[in-house]
Amino acid sequence: MAKLDPISITSETHGLAGNFVLPDDATPERPVPGAVVLGGPGPLPLQRYTSDGARNWPVTWSEAFGNAGLAGLCFDQRGSGLSSGLYHEADWEDLYDDARAAAELLGVQPEVGRTAAIAWADGANFALRLAAEGKVDALILLAPGFLTAEERYARQMSTLAARKGLSDRVVQIRVNQWRAEMQEIVKRVEQGETTAVTTVGDEQVTTNLVRFLQSSIFDPAPIAGRVTVPALILHGADDGVIPPAESEQLAHTLAGPVERRVYPGEAHFLYRSQRAMQEAITWMQSTLK
Repeated sequence: MAKLDPISITSETHGLAGNFVLPDDATPERPVPGAVVLGGPGPLPLQRYTSDGARNWPVTWSEAFGNAGLAGLCFDQRGSGLSSGLYHEADWEDLYDDARAAAELLGVQPEVGRTAAIAWADGANFALRLAAEGKVDALILLAPGFLTAEERYARQMSTLAARKGLSDRVVQIRVNQWRAEMQEIVKRVEQGETTAVTTVGDEQVTTNLVRFLQSSIFDPAPIAGRVTVPALILHGADDGVIPPAESEQLAHTLAGPVERRVYPGEAHFLYRSQRAMQEAITWMQSTLK
Protein backbone atom coordinates (compact mmCIF):
# COMPACT_ATOMS: atom_id res chain seq x y z
CA MET A 1 0.00 0.00 0.00
CA ALA A 2 0.99 3.61 -0.47
CA LYS A 3 1.11 6.41 2.05
CA LEU A 4 -0.58 9.71 1.29
CA ASP A 5 1.01 12.82 2.77
CA PRO A 6 0.04 16.48 2.54
CA ILE A 7 2.43 18.62 0.53
CA SER A 8 2.55 22.35 -0.09
CA ILE A 9 3.96 24.53 -2.85
CA THR A 10 4.49 28.13 -1.82
CA SER A 11 5.14 31.35 -3.70
CA GLU A 12 5.17 35.03 -2.86
CA THR A 13 1.45 35.42 -3.55
CA HIS A 14 -0.21 32.10 -2.72
CA GLY A 15 0.24 28.52 -1.56
CA LEU A 16 -0.83 25.34 -3.31
CA ALA A 17 -2.09 22.45 -1.20
CA GLY A 18 -1.57 18.93 -2.48
CA ASN A 19 -1.14 15.23 -1.82
CA PHE A 20 2.11 13.32 -2.26
CA VAL A 21 1.53 9.59 -2.63
CA LEU A 22 4.48 7.26 -2.22
CA PRO A 23 4.72 3.46 -2.06
CA ASP A 24 6.02 2.15 1.26
CA ASP A 25 9.15 0.60 -0.22
CA ALA A 26 10.36 3.72 -2.05
CA THR A 27 13.66 5.07 -0.70
CA PRO A 28 16.36 7.50 -1.89
CA GLU A 29 18.48 4.43 -2.65
CA ARG A 30 15.64 2.83 -4.64
CA PRO A 31 13.63 5.71 -6.13
CA VAL A 32 10.44 5.03 -8.08
CA PRO A 33 8.96 6.80 -11.11
CA GLY A 34 6.42 9.50 -10.28
CA ALA A 35 3.64 11.44 -11.98
CA VAL A 36 2.14 14.87 -11.34
CA VAL A 37 -1.52 15.44 -12.23
CA LEU A 38 -2.11 18.83 -13.83
CA GLY A 39 -5.16 21.03 -14.19
CA GLY A 40 -5.56 23.28 -17.19
CA PRO A 41 -6.32 26.93 -17.85
CA GLY A 42 -10.07 26.29 -18.16
CA PRO A 43 -12.86 28.27 -16.53
CA LEU A 44 -12.99 25.97 -13.50
CA PRO A 45 -9.97 24.98 -11.38
CA LEU A 46 -9.06 21.35 -10.92
CA GLN A 47 -9.10 20.39 -7.25
CA ARG A 48 -8.57 17.20 -5.31
CA TYR A 49 -11.98 16.93 -3.64
CA THR A 50 -15.49 17.90 -4.66
CA SER A 51 -17.59 20.30 -2.60
CA ASP A 52 -19.17 17.35 -0.74
CA GLY A 53 -15.78 15.82 0.09
CA ALA A 54 -15.64 13.11 -2.54
CA ARG A 55 -12.26 12.32 -4.08
CA ASN A 56 -11.75 13.91 -7.47
CA TRP A 57 -9.86 12.10 -10.23
CA PRO A 58 -6.39 13.52 -9.42
CA VAL A 59 -6.58 11.82 -6.01
CA THR A 60 -7.89 8.49 -7.31
CA TRP A 61 -5.22 8.39 -10.01
CA SER A 62 -2.44 9.36 -7.59
CA GLU A 63 -3.54 6.71 -5.09
CA ALA A 64 -3.76 4.06 -7.80
CA PHE A 65 -0.25 4.96 -8.96
CA GLY A 66 1.02 4.72 -5.39
CA ASN A 67 -0.58 1.31 -4.84
CA ALA A 68 1.08 0.14 -8.07
CA GLY A 69 4.55 1.07 -6.82
CA LEU A 70 4.74 4.55 -8.34
CA ALA A 71 4.71 8.02 -6.81
CA GLY A 72 1.97 10.56 -7.45
CA LEU A 73 1.42 14.24 -6.76
CA CYS A 74 -1.76 16.26 -7.19
CA PHE A 75 -2.79 19.68 -5.98
CA ASP A 76 -5.68 22.10 -5.76
CA GLN A 77 -5.26 24.81 -8.37
CA ARG A 78 -4.93 28.26 -6.85
CA GLY A 79 -8.07 29.66 -5.28
CA SER A 80 -9.71 26.23 -4.94
CA GLY A 81 -9.80 23.57 -2.26
CA LEU A 82 -7.13 24.35 0.33
CA SER A 83 -4.96 26.42 -2.02
CA SER A 84 -4.87 30.16 -1.54
CA GLY A 85 -4.92 32.85 -4.22
CA LEU A 86 -7.63 33.88 -6.67
CA TYR A 87 -8.17 31.65 -9.68
CA HIS A 88 -10.03 34.30 -11.68
CA GLU A 89 -7.07 36.69 -11.38
CA ALA A 90 -4.60 34.20 -12.85
CA ASP A 91 -3.69 34.34 -16.54
CA TRP A 92 -2.26 31.47 -18.62
CA GLU A 93 1.32 32.08 -17.51
CA ASP A 94 0.35 32.26 -13.83
CA LEU A 95 -1.31 28.86 -13.91
CA TYR A 96 1.53 27.38 -15.94
CA ASP A 97 3.99 28.62 -13.32
CA ASP A 98 1.98 26.68 -10.72
CA ALA A 99 2.11 23.52 -12.85
CA ARG A 100 5.85 23.92 -13.33
CA ALA A 101 6.37 24.42 -9.58
CA ALA A 102 4.46 21.20 -8.87
CA ALA A 103 6.49 19.25 -11.44
CA GLU A 104 9.74 20.60 -10.05
CA LEU A 105 8.73 19.73 -6.48
CA LEU A 106 7.96 16.15 -7.49
CA GLY A 107 11.27 15.93 -9.33
CA VAL A 108 13.37 16.83 -6.27
CA GLN A 109 11.78 14.29 -3.93
CA PRO A 110 14.60 11.91 -2.98
CA GLU A 111 12.38 8.83 -3.34
CA VAL A 112 11.33 9.78 -6.90
CA GLY A 113 13.28 9.03 -10.04
CA ARG A 114 12.03 9.92 -13.52
CA THR A 115 8.75 11.80 -13.73
CA ALA A 116 5.71 12.16 -15.98
CA ALA A 117 2.94 14.73 -16.31
CA ILE A 118 -0.66 13.52 -16.51
CA ALA A 119 -3.19 15.93 -18.01
CA TRP A 120 -6.70 15.88 -19.42
CA ALA A 121 -8.09 18.06 -22.26
CA ASP A 122 -6.75 21.63 -22.12
CA GLY A 123 -4.38 20.68 -19.31
CA ALA A 124 -2.38 18.87 -21.99
CA ASN A 125 -1.12 22.26 -23.18
CA PHE A 126 0.66 22.78 -19.85
CA ALA A 127 2.04 19.22 -19.96
CA LEU A 128 3.42 19.69 -23.46
CA ARG A 129 5.24 22.83 -22.41
CA LEU A 130 6.68 21.13 -19.33
CA ALA A 131 8.06 18.37 -21.54
CA ALA A 132 9.47 20.84 -24.08
CA GLU A 133 11.26 22.66 -21.25
CA GLY A 134 12.74 19.46 -19.83
CA LYS A 135 10.70 19.51 -16.59
CA VAL A 136 9.29 15.97 -17.01
CA ASP A 137 10.54 12.77 -18.63
CA ALA A 138 7.24 11.50 -20.07
CA LEU A 139 3.64 12.48 -20.81
CA ILE A 140 0.28 10.80 -20.28
CA LEU A 141 -2.37 12.82 -22.12
CA LEU A 142 -6.10 12.13 -21.85
CA ALA A 143 -8.28 13.52 -24.65
CA PRO A 144 -5.71 16.13 -25.74
CA GLY A 145 -6.54 18.61 -28.47
CA PHE A 146 -4.41 19.80 -31.35
CA LEU A 147 -6.34 22.65 -32.95
CA THR A 148 -6.75 26.26 -31.93
CA ALA A 149 -10.20 27.20 -30.64
CA GLU A 150 -11.11 28.85 -33.96
CA GLU A 151 -9.99 25.84 -35.99
CA ARG A 152 -12.01 23.49 -33.79
CA TYR A 153 -15.09 25.69 -34.00
CA ALA A 154 -14.80 25.93 -37.79
CA ARG A 155 -14.56 22.16 -38.12
CA GLN A 156 -17.51 21.64 -35.80
CA MET A 157 -19.58 24.04 -37.91
CA SER A 158 -18.51 22.31 -41.12
CA THR A 159 -19.52 18.93 -39.72
CA LEU A 160 -22.86 20.28 -38.55
CA ALA A 161 -23.49 21.98 -41.91
CA ALA A 162 -22.71 18.80 -43.83
CA ARG A 163 -25.11 16.83 -41.65
CA LYS A 164 -27.90 19.35 -42.20
CA GLY A 165 -27.14 20.04 -45.86
CA LEU A 166 -26.11 23.66 -45.31
CA SER A 167 -23.76 25.59 -47.57
CA ASP A 168 -20.15 26.62 -46.92
CA ARG A 169 -21.41 30.22 -46.83
CA VAL A 170 -23.41 29.46 -43.69
CA VAL A 171 -20.30 28.00 -42.09
CA GLN A 172 -18.30 31.11 -42.92
CA ILE A 173 -21.01 33.36 -41.47
CA ARG A 174 -20.89 31.44 -38.19
CA VAL A 175 -17.09 31.55 -38.08
CA ASN A 176 -17.14 35.30 -38.75
CA GLN A 177 -19.62 35.73 -35.90
CA TRP A 178 -17.29 33.79 -33.63
CA ARG A 179 -14.37 36.01 -34.64
CA ALA A 180 -16.43 39.12 -33.98
CA GLU A 181 -17.30 37.86 -30.49
CA MET A 182 -13.63 37.26 -29.80
CA GLN A 183 -12.75 40.76 -30.99
CA GLU A 184 -15.31 42.17 -28.58
CA ILE A 185 -13.54 40.38 -25.76
CA VAL A 186 -10.20 41.77 -26.97
CA LYS A 187 -11.65 45.28 -26.85
CA ARG A 188 -12.98 44.74 -23.34
CA VAL A 189 -9.54 43.64 -22.18
CA GLU A 190 -7.90 46.62 -23.89
CA GLN A 191 -10.30 48.86 -22.00
CA GLY A 192 -9.16 47.36 -18.71
CA GLU A 193 -11.84 44.71 -18.14
CA THR A 194 -10.09 41.52 -17.05
CA THR A 195 -12.91 39.32 -15.74
CA ALA A 196 -16.45 38.36 -16.67
CA VAL A 197 -19.15 36.20 -15.09
CA THR A 198 -20.27 33.24 -17.16
CA THR A 199 -22.41 30.16 -16.54
CA VAL A 200 -20.74 26.75 -16.51
CA GLY A 201 -23.38 24.09 -16.00
CA ASP A 202 -25.49 25.36 -13.11
CA GLU A 203 -22.69 27.45 -11.64
CA GLN A 204 -21.89 31.14 -12.02
CA VAL A 205 -18.15 31.39 -12.68
CA THR A 206 -15.90 34.43 -12.77
CA THR A 207 -13.63 33.95 -15.80
CA ASN A 208 -10.30 35.62 -16.44
CA LEU A 209 -10.70 37.17 -19.89
CA VAL A 210 -6.96 37.42 -20.51
CA ARG A 211 -6.53 33.72 -19.83
CA PHE A 212 -9.54 32.94 -22.00
CA LEU A 213 -7.98 34.77 -24.94
CA GLN A 214 -4.59 33.18 -24.35
CA SER A 215 -6.17 29.73 -24.31
CA SER A 216 -8.21 30.46 -27.45
CA ILE A 217 -5.19 31.36 -29.56
CA PHE A 218 -2.85 28.72 -28.15
CA ASP A 219 -1.50 26.46 -30.90
CA PRO A 220 -0.03 23.16 -29.60
CA ALA A 221 1.77 22.33 -32.87
CA PRO A 222 4.99 24.37 -32.41
CA ILE A 223 5.54 23.08 -28.88
CA ALA A 224 4.59 19.50 -29.79
CA GLY A 225 7.34 19.47 -32.40
CA ARG A 226 9.89 20.10 -29.65
CA VAL A 227 8.65 17.34 -27.33
CA THR A 228 11.05 14.41 -27.51
CA VAL A 229 10.02 12.51 -24.35
CA PRO A 230 7.89 9.35 -24.57
CA ALA A 231 4.16 10.02 -24.63
CA LEU A 232 1.04 7.94 -24.05
CA ILE A 233 -2.12 9.40 -25.61
CA LEU A 234 -5.51 8.03 -24.54
CA HIS A 235 -8.79 9.12 -26.13
CA GLY A 236 -12.43 8.11 -26.04
CA ALA A 237 -13.78 7.11 -29.43
CA ASP A 238 -17.08 8.88 -28.68
CA ASP A 239 -15.54 12.16 -27.50
CA GLY A 240 -17.79 14.92 -28.86
CA VAL A 241 -15.82 17.79 -27.29
CA ILE A 242 -12.33 17.07 -28.61
CA PRO A 243 -12.60 14.66 -31.55
CA PRO A 244 -10.16 11.72 -31.50
CA ALA A 245 -8.78 12.92 -34.82
CA GLU A 246 -7.08 15.77 -32.95
CA SER A 247 -5.04 13.48 -30.72
CA GLU A 248 -4.07 11.51 -33.82
CA GLN A 249 -2.69 14.73 -35.33
CA LEU A 250 -0.86 15.44 -32.09
CA ALA A 251 0.65 11.95 -32.08
CA HIS A 252 2.05 12.52 -35.57
CA THR A 253 3.55 15.87 -34.54
CA LEU A 254 5.31 14.88 -31.32
CA ALA A 255 9.03 14.37 -31.90
CA GLY A 256 9.44 11.53 -29.39
CA PRO A 257 8.07 7.98 -29.24
CA VAL A 258 4.27 7.89 -28.97
CA GLU A 259 1.71 5.25 -28.11
CA ARG A 260 -1.93 6.12 -28.77
CA ARG A 261 -4.99 4.15 -27.71
CA VAL A 262 -8.63 4.87 -28.48
CA TYR A 263 -11.40 3.40 -26.33
CA PRO A 264 -14.73 2.46 -27.96
CA GLY A 265 -17.70 3.50 -25.87
CA GLU A 266 -15.73 6.13 -23.93
CA ALA A 267 -16.46 9.85 -24.29
CA HIS A 268 -14.73 13.04 -23.15
CA PHE A 269 -14.33 12.30 -19.43
CA LEU A 270 -11.78 9.56 -19.97
CA TYR A 271 -10.24 9.98 -16.53
CA ARG A 272 -13.25 8.03 -15.21
CA SER A 273 -12.13 4.94 -17.14
CA GLN A 274 -10.52 2.26 -14.96
CA ARG A 275 -9.06 0.66 -18.06
CA ALA A 276 -7.38 3.91 -19.11
CA MET A 277 -5.95 4.37 -15.60
CA GLN A 278 -4.59 0.83 -15.44
CA GLU A 279 -3.02 1.08 -18.89
CA ALA A 280 -1.41 4.39 -17.89
CA ILE A 281 0.08 2.68 -14.83
CA THR A 282 1.43 -0.23 -16.87
CA TRP A 283 2.92 2.14 -19.42
CA MET A 284 4.60 4.19 -16.66
CA GLN A 285 6.07 1.06 -15.09
CA SER A 286 7.63 -0.07 -18.37
CA THR A 287 8.62 3.34 -19.76
CA LEU A 288 10.18 4.99 -16.71
CA LYS A 289 11.55 1.94 -14.89
